[in-house]
Amino acid sequence: MKAALVLLCLALFMALCVAVYGCNPDGNNKPDCTNSTNVQVKIRNFWDPTRYWWCASLGSQDPVVKTCESETESTEETTGFDPTTKSCIPWGQWKWVDPCA
Repeated sequence: MKAALVLLCLALFMALCVAVYGCNPDGNNKPDCTNSTNVQVKIRNFWDPTRYWWCASLGSQDPVVKTCESETESTEETTGFDPTTKSCIPWGQWKWVDPCA
């Protein structure tokens, strides 16, 4: 009985660790467009600070990679994606943020 309780506690601990540390900083953070929380939200691309992911509608389609430069006119300065504000900002204001912080 004690062994079963210990194994149960160990399994719960492992599940909690996976849930908390589910972020993969080596991945590209490509979202799942079948999840409603990812739809119509700009999501950081871990591999390129000038790009972000976009799920236009709920469904099984792949997300679209959008560039910050496509949002600005050619006369404006180039921008990077800020995951805190979920918007493209000038490089002078952009700061690197740990992907899994």
